[in-house]
Amino acid sequence: MEAALRIVMYVKNQPGLGVLMSSNKNTTLTTYCDSDWASCTHTRRSVIGYMVKFRDSLLTWKSKKQTTISKSSAEAEYKNMAATVSESIWIIGLMKELGVNLKLPIDIYSDSKAVIQIADSKNFQNQSE
Repeated sequence: MEAALRIVMYVKNQPGLGVLMSSNKNTTLTTYCDSDWASCTHTRRSVIGYMVKFRDSLLTWKSKKQTTISKSSAEAEYKNMAATVSESIWIIGLMKELGVNLKLPIDIYSDSKAVIQIADSKNFQNQSE
């Protein structure tokens, strides 16, 4: 709620500026995620990052050091993908409240083959049950 109020105050106080959004008519939500395993030389924690695009415009992004140490790059990437999915679910709920009908399913892009295989296998298990 605090972040939403900041955005409203920003737009209200800067009438010449604003949050620029694409005028493209598609209603797609696209996400990208990546992590850098054990990149902090002091703590060996991974740095994760993701971005979410609505239409052709950047909607939200995050980059931070993970709170725990991952034992493998696949674990760091999987944790990051889980955070990306959580953010996407929140955005889908927000868009529903605003009356925006998103095209589902959304695309999540990751460069980790291991995480893509894990995500596909979990999806396959849920569909087969």
